[in-house]
Amino acid sequence: MALDKTGTLTEGKPKVTDITAIGASEANVLSMAAALETGSSHPLALAILDRAKADKVPVPPASEALALGGKGVAGKVGGKELFLGSPAAAAERVALPAEQLARIASFNDEGKSVSVLLVAGEPAGIIAMRDEPRADAQSGLAALREAGVEPVMLTGDNKRTAAAIAKGLGLPVHAEMLPEDKQRVVRELQASGKKVPKVGDGINDAPALAAADVGIAMGGGTDVALETADAAVLHGRVGDLAAMIELSRRAVSNIH
Repeated sequence: MALDKTGTLTEGKPKVTDITAIGASEANVLSMAAALETGSSHPLALAILDRAKADKVPVPPASEALALGGKGVAGKVGGKELFLGSPAAAAERVALPAEQLARIASFNDEGKSVSVLLVAGEPAGIIAMRDEPRADAQSGLAALREAGVEPVMLTGDNKRTAAAIAKGLGLPVHAEMLPEDKQRVVRELQASGKKVPKVGDGINDAPALAAADVGIAMGGGTDVALETADAAVLHGRVGDLAAMIELSRRAVSNIH
């Protein structure tokens, strides 16, 4: 069973823990990031918007906002080109200073996800967020293993952050995955002779949900995930995945 991390194995309610400004104020970094994320339902976007609201920073209007699947979001604020996304995606656009790379690595080792803000093609700030595992993640994964299911984590998050979360849950992990990468891993597992359910809650999971033998959406996820999936866990409990398998086995037994 291939499981997404954010919003599936974790609560999907990350909180902003650190804001590092580069040549601007922390409030300004938060303000511009919130402008780009306005209207988004992604958990990391909601964390930034919640922090902006709590800190009472102004959120200016953004134009030409465009979500870049698995990478981040771009747009214009006050006539300036902005990009907010993963460090890897930011590094494709500009070389990040060694000091900032070290800080990002430190945040990742603490299990935090990091977004980098670029303004006019230059680094302007770093925002770190942490999302905690669901309360029943450990017991839910144990129940899956008892049912004969081998769980594996697929995530778009960076390798360090993913490893920190996966280690705590005792899971193998594939990190830094774009939507098509998640789909590819599902197909590779199928090619090895395995039946593969895929569990996820976001737009980035839709291709893998469609490719899986059974696509399972976590309750509270996006409409795209719910419409693509074959089944849904309504209450967002990891433990309900093992219960779903048990229910399915009983149903098939009754049919036979």
